[in-house]
Amino acid sequence: MRHPLISGTLLCCLAACGGGGDVTTQAQVPAPPPAPAWQAPVDLAASSYMGGALLAGDGKGAVLAAWMRTGVDAGGTPYWEQVAARLRADGTWEAPQALDGASGINGLQFPVAALDARGKGFIAWFDAVPRSTATRLRTVPVDLGSTTPFGTRTTALTVDLKAPANLHLATGTDGSALAAWSGLRTDTSLGADFATVQAARLEAGGAWGIPQSHHLNMYSSQFLHDLAGDGRGAYTLDFSTGDDAWVENEAVDYVQGASAATAIAGWGPLSQQALPTGHPPVWSLDAEGRLETWLLYGVAGEGDAQRQAWPRSRAASGAWTVGDKVSLPLPAQNLIAFREAGGTGWMAGLGSEGLWVAPLSGVAPGTPRTLLPRPTTTEVLVGTRDASGRPALLWIQRGAGGVHEGIGFSRWDGAAWTAPAILPGTAGKTIQRLFAVPGLTGLLAGWVEVGDRVLLFRTALWK
Repeated sequence: MRHPLISGTLLCCLAACGGGGDVTTQAQVPAPPPAPAWQAPVDLAASSYMGGALLAGDGKGAVLAAWMRTGVDAGGTPYWEQVAARLRADGTWEAPQALDGASGINGLQFPVAALDARGKGFIAWFDAVPRSTATRLRTVPVDLGSTTPFGTRTTALTVDLKAPANLHLATGTDGSALAAWSGLRTDTSLGADFATVQAARLEAGGAWGIPQSHHLNMYSSQFLHDLAGDGRGAYTLDFSTGDDAWVENEAVDYVQGASAATAIAGWGPLSQQALPTGHPPVWSLDAEGRLETWLLYGVAGEGDAQRQAWPRSRAASGAWTVGDKVSLPLPAQNLIAFREAGGTGWMAGLGSEGLWVAPLSGVAPGTPRTLLPRPTTTEVLVGTRDASGRPALLWIQRGAGGVHEGIGFSRWDGAAWTAPAILPGTAGKTIQRLFAVPGLTGLLAGWVEVGDRVLLFRTALWK
């Protein structure tokens, strides 16, 4: 009668002491890591939020958020200010900080930001000069690796265009920056306003160079497409000019150490190509980190049977080269281009057949993969890559009848795009703006959500 008790007691002792090969092996096996998933959204700004939210990062996980907020001072006077916050290594946000020189009662425009691969760069915005019709361009330096990530504002640049807007920013490796914007300049001899694009270089020491103006035809449509840097201090500004029906793309290149454009050139073999309005180029980086643009052209109507994309990339010498075109058999709207770490480029767009994504390089370039069929539509597309280098695509999704369905998400797993899913916490919400940047452990998404009589700036981590 005592043998079963003795045997049971002995087994318990062996287990407690680490005896028994099977038990020991199981104890040493680490628990599997949690499956990647979106974390619960967190609020960055609510009742004091006015707009202009943004996320910016260095591509390796260092991220900042910035936005404009309003309040009332001790004397009861309303004011506006720019604020920013840094993402901690644990995925939480530091307390928002008001940027130096970013408050006043004269009115501010929404901020923009640009960072290089070291997490250094600038936040910039326009504000009004007191008791004047002039506008100032203000900048605050950023260093996300510092204990004080947001520095003291640099000298403001007075802008002489009417109603300047459409501000773009890029950074250089030497601590400089390039800003570009558009507005109206009055020709006193003709008594007419001409559409104008301006660009100015901010030197590493904090002094602005003289703005360079690029006048457009007074009868033309104006499209200041974008401004980008490749981490080597080289920049490209693209804009279009022409009559109301056709536009012609031009590029203005700035190089490190230069305060003026080195060249104003067309698109090489495409310089004589008539481009329908609404076909801007899209940016990405090639496998070596060089700046690259993709020019899309074709008939603008939905019935067009084919679109074509033609890449231009900047060589190490600084010269632009033109690669082979890629044919896209589906109609394209809301186009974006982005790359994975291995160098494969992707383009995504919305057409009559739904939301599609197609490789621009690698195997079978131009072959589309449909992610969402009609009647589901997308308002905004954001392409990026996660911390592992794999591309990801996010969008604001609407269903039948234009009903908001939330933020859609799909990522390339190395063999296929995952089935579209809605980010937790966004189903049925009205989303106005959308951002996505690589996070420290995965991906960081941010969006502006319409709440109960208030706009909410929220973020969520994929890890």
